[in-house]
Amino acid sequence: MPLDLVKKHSVGLVLSLCLLFLLPPVANAKEDATKKPAETSADKVIASMGDVKLMASELNRLFAYSDPKARNRVLTNPKLLEQTVREELFKKFIVQQSSNTGFSKQPQVQWAVDRAGENVLLELYLNSNSKPEDNFPPETMLKEAYQQNLVHFQVPVQVHVAQIFLPTDGDEKNKKETHIKINDLAAKAKKANADFASLAKEHSKHAESASAGGDMGWIPLNQLLPEVSKVAESMKVGEIKGPIQSPQGFHVVKLLETKPASTRSFEEAKPVLIAGLKKQRMEVLRAQFLKNLLEKVPVVIDNESISKLK
Repeated sequence: MPLDLVKKHSVGLVLSLCLLFLLPPVANAKEDATKKPAETSADKVIASMGDVKLMASELNRLFAYSDPKARNRVLTNPKLLEQTVREELFKKFIVQQSSNTGFSKQPQVQWAVDRAGENVLLELYLNSNSKPEDNFPPETMLKEAYQQNLVHFQVPVQVHVAQIFLPTDGDEKNKKETHIKINDLAAKAKKANADFASLAKEHSKHAESASAGGDMGWIPLNQLLPEVSKVAESMKVGEIKGPIQSPQGFHVVKLLETKPASTRSFEEAKPVLIAGLKKQRMEVLRAQFLKNLLEKVPVVIDNESISKLK
């Protein structure tokens, strides 16, 4: 059956705010529960905000019960690690503020917190009872799903381009000066033996690419600005075109390489197929689990009492 590779499912706001990382599969909960989170021999303050302190043991606990891939991604990226520390500290600070002001003691707030906890427990319990079989999905199912979902594995034409960019902002005088300058740069870039990279480094106002000599890397042709894409589509490798005007400004573009449209191979698509089929299988098993529960313990409703609710 075709996989739902496009549909996005919403996640509860409380879960989004409270869980920085995806929890690991609950099927491994017994195994993980026997492992105590790693803690430093002498717990240290990692960060502080006023009198609120974030301890090393708290971070270790967060990482111990986090999805391994998410954990490794954070721990191997200093900037992401610092961002995580900041977010955890700020979250702790806000929680402390809610307690200090008495906000957390309000009945409706306590109810919402309890409700959120119940929802998290519900999801974890249902997930633990709807885990796909260890050998799922079989290879034959993967290959069938691949054939049925080829449209999702189409890779469009890609282009490797470099650019010199000048924004069109300011008053009419500035815009006129920009127009003159970009025409001059385009003429220089198109001269034989011109050093496009040096011109981009010196004059381009697109900071991200200017430092790399205007190199924008590989980009799907259909993701370029429409005005640029239309021109790039007919360019030859090594050719320079421009200035091209877009709503953002003027572009002088050099086509470095191209890749024709293609289809991802079965092996390349396999991780996505496995994830999609497991998700579908999990939904089927969850529905079956709930059905079995209702059959064993049927719901009894007092309609008379319901009618009196306000």
